[in-house]
Amino acid sequence: MKHFKVTLVIISISILCYHIFKLFYLWADIPERIAIHFTNDTPDNWGPKYILYIMPILGIFIWFLIGLLVKKPEKLNYINLTEANKEIQFSKTGKVMILIQNLSFISFILANEALLRYSVGIDSSLPFIISLTLLAICFIAPIYLLIWASTLKY
Repeated sequence: MKHFKVTLVIISISILCYHIFKLFYLWADIPERIAIHFTNDTPDNWGPKYILYIMPILGIFIWFLIGLLVKKPEKLNYINLTEANKEIQFSKTGKVMILIQNLSFISFILANEALLRYSVGIDSSLPFIISLTLLAICFIAPIYLLIWASTLKY
């Protein structure tokens, strides 16, 4: 589990560093007011360009909050938990929480990357699609864990 966690943290930090570099590099090219809400691919709400700092800060905050849950998987609710299977359930839950922690963080950063790219006129579809895919995985992973736990026989 340690290798899994370290790999995801390295990927998360790398993506964050890349995004922060790109944010500072393109800062002068970003208009003072940027689109912050869209309806049918048309911007319908505008805000200051400083809003581009909110998603990374929020992502870091949520990463730390989920990290608190990762440290104590025994505090979470379980289905079909017994003395015989509690260690494997705690281990799998820890892995899923680490996955959700890092994928949700990466999703926040890539959504912000898409907004940054859109603001300066660069194609933003790839980071946005990846962001949505990672969010879908964050919702599917606990469902998989729930189904797996419910089928345990011991």
